[in-house]
Amino acid sequence: MTAMNFLFRKPRFPVIVDTGTGLICAKSWLACKKQLATVTFTDMAPRDVIDSSVEGFALYPEHMVFSPLTSKKRWTKAAVIGLYNSKKGHGRPEYPTTALGNKSLEKVVKDIVELLAAPRKVDGVAAPKT
Repeated sequence: MTAMNFLFRKPRFPVIVDTGTGLICAKSWLACKKQLATVTFTDMAPRDVIDSSVEGFALYPEHMVFSPLTSKKRWTKAAVIGLYNSKKGHGRPEYPTTALGNKSLEKVVKDIVELLAAPRKVDGVAAPKT
């Protein structure tokens, strides 16, 4: 398993990581480490990471370093939902973009983490988690 490193500080859990080809979520460092060990990065470009406080981090796959030094420090509800809906993968429901005024940004992130953690459904039947 690849060792994960942190520059300055760690993101707060749970986190959402954009792998470039999809999204993964992790509720602990061990889960994050296990999931990232299965990802093959097509290039070594920095990847977006969103932590539970909705602070932006970057993952540098070449060194497996998480850093708070990123150009996208704060995320909006629309940006988080747009990222999820565009990279959720087959078998996952769309996150609704209506009635967001009464939801906090942290609640939106928590909801999306739960959607990513839930087993995918194929033709209405839960598929094995990948």
